[in-house]
Amino acid sequence: MAIRFILAPLTGGKRDVQTLASAFAAAKPLQAHVRGLFVRPDPTEALPFFGDEVAPAMATEIVDAAREAADGASSSARAALETAASAAGFEFQEVPASGPSASYLEMRGHFDACVARAGLLADLIVFGPVTETDRPGLSEAFEAAFLKTGTPVLLGSVSQTGEFRKISIGWNGSTASAHAVNAALPLLSKAHSVQVISVEGASSDADMDALLDYLRVHGISAVVSRVEAGSRAVGDVLLETATSNGADLLVIGGYGHSRLREWLTGGVTRRVLSQATLPLFLVH
Repeated sequence: MAIRFILAPLTGGKRDVQTLASAFAAAKPLQAHVRGLFVRPDPTEALPFFGDEVAPAMATEIVDAAREAADGASSSARAALETAASAAGFEFQEVPASGPSASYLEMRGHFDACVARAGLLADLIVFGPVTETDRPGLSEAFEAAFLKTGTPVLLGSVSQTGEFRKISIGWNGSTASAHAVNAALPLLSKAHSVQVISVEGASSDADMDALLDYLRVHGISAVVSRVEAGSRAVGDVLLETATSNGADLLVIGGYGHSRLREWLTGGVTRRVLSQATLPLFLVH
C-alpha cells in the first residue's frame, strides 16, 4: 500500500500545529499530499441549547455569532496549513495533486461524521495527541476514523519535531500487528533504522522469523528486542523500549473489543494511548 493522500482534521485551535507537524513528518519522505480538513458546524444547532422561547432577534444573534466563530476557526486552520506546507517546502493548491503538496477542504456537519466520510478515501489519517481530557468531538472523531474507515491512523505527540527516522514495531504475531506492519511499510522503508519489540511469550520464534523475512523482502532490515514484562504492563514495556531506543514512531495494531470505548477501558492499546510520549501508528 502506498501512502499518497494524508488527511489531517483541523479545528482552528492550537492543537493544529501538532497535527500538521505529524502530517508533514509522514508526508515529506513519501512526497505525499496533505489535505487539511475543517468541519463547519451548522450554526442553527446552537439554538436548542437556549430553550424554546428564544426571541427571533436573539436567535439571529446566536446564529450570527456561531457563524462568525466558525469563520475565524476556518481561517486559522487554513493559515496553519499554509504555514506548515511552506515550512515543509510543499506547494499549496486549491485542488489536490500528486507529489509534495497540500490543499484545504471545508465540510459542513458533525466533526466525527465528516472525518469518517473523508477518511474513507485517504491513505492515512493524522490527529494530534488524543487525551482523556479532550472535548467529546475530538475523541469521537478519532473513534470514527479508527473504527469506521479501515484507514491507518497516526497520532502525533507534543514531542514531534521531525521525520520518522527511527521506527519501532510492537509485535505479538497477531492479525492486528501484521496489518499494522503492512500499512506502515511506506514509512518503514524510508526509516534509517527499524526495531521490532516483542514481549517474551507474546509471539513465537516462527512468527518473528516470518516478520523479519517479510520486512527483508521489502528491503527493510530490522533488529529484534525481546523484553521481559515482569510485573509491568505490556503497554509500558512497548513505550519504554521504543523510547529508550530513541524511536520517532511506534507501530502497533489495535487490540481488544470491537468498540473503541470498550477496549480503551483496559489492555495494551489503552495503556499506550494514555502514556505515549512519541507518535503512534495504529491500524484497527
